[in-house]
Amino acid sequence: MPNPVFPDLSAAVLTVGQGGFQAALSEAIATWLGAERRGVLQYSRHALPHYLVRDHVPGEEVDFYLAGAYRFDPFFRKWREGQANGVLGLAELSDAAGRVGEKARDYVLRFQPKTGMADEIAVLCPKIGGAVDNYFFLRSTPFEQAEMEMLRAVFPTLHALHDLNQRLILNALAQGNTQISGFPEADAFAIDDSQGRQSFVSANWQQIVGQAIDLSDAVDHARRGASGQPTVIGTAHVISERLGADFPPAPNGRITFVVQRPMASSSLVLSEVVENLFSDQLTQREISICQLALRGFPSASIAEQLGIAVGTVKNHRKSIYRKLDITTERELFLLLLNHVGAPPN
Repeated sequence: MPNPVFPDLSAAVLTVGQGGFQAALSEAIATWLGAERRGVLQYSRHALPHYLVRDHVPGEEVDFYLAGAYRFDPFFRKWREGQANGVLGLAELSDAAGRVGEKARDYVLRFQPKTGMADEIAVLCPKIGGAVDNYFFLRSTPFEQAEMEMLRAVFPTLHALHDLNQRLILNALAQGNTQISGFPEADAFAIDDSQGRQSFVSANWQQIVGQAIDLSDAVDHARRGASGQPTVIGTAHVISERLGADFPPAPNGRITFVVQRPMASSSLVLSEVVENLFSDQLTQREISICQLALRGFPSASIAEQLGIAVGTVKNHRKSIYRKLDITTERELFLLLLNHVGAPPN
């Protein structure tokens, strides 16, 4: 049972403006929640999610997520499509109506069990460059409503610390006092002052932008365009954002990112994936049984939901396996993973 008092943020406060801040903030919240697994993921509107802190996430889960399972991540979908920030709970998303709720229920029934955890919380802190950092926490027992309410009450403080950390780090970068940016290493970025003069470029900026005319043109276009609107060039995208009057390195200036990480594919709903994957091989009844089986329902529950006998469900399963040339439900799941891009793990 977590400590009911206010989370102890002292260690995180001491690391603001330093490379260890995100890990320290994650640890402080995890300790208060009694979370057994934690990390920090950067979500971008167009690029693949990127783990900024992953020390407490098994490597096979990281690989599984980035290879394609992220397309079922209900937090990523909620933020990407609704620009949600703040504190989100998996249980709350599962109860939601519409596609968000359906996607969360898919995740709970099929993907969450792989972690061995019962519940998950996401603390989404927006950051410069049109991205957001997801401080995520998993626990083998459900999170309580009181914990969610406390996190929402302290979110303005968490967000303020997160924002201050960004500003101090970018200011230190501009002054040559650090090499830590708080962004994925593959992302290049430059800071211009209010007169358009360059005040800082990341170490890889010239290598990426200076040697590609199309990217250089895209940077110029993004700087002239609306703040936060991305320009896509091949597998890269460029996004430029105006800085506030209180931004230390360049008040009223601009920061421009060139992101060359792989583009994120669209989010998916499991039922739709199954329909598209098997529509030319299975009957509609067999597809319905696959959809329920892949959500983790046993034959008895499937029979009850479809209003048919358990024996009929079992006969349909045999037919499904024969048509797909498989012998187990695990192989059925691997067909789904291969289809969306995740490796057979």
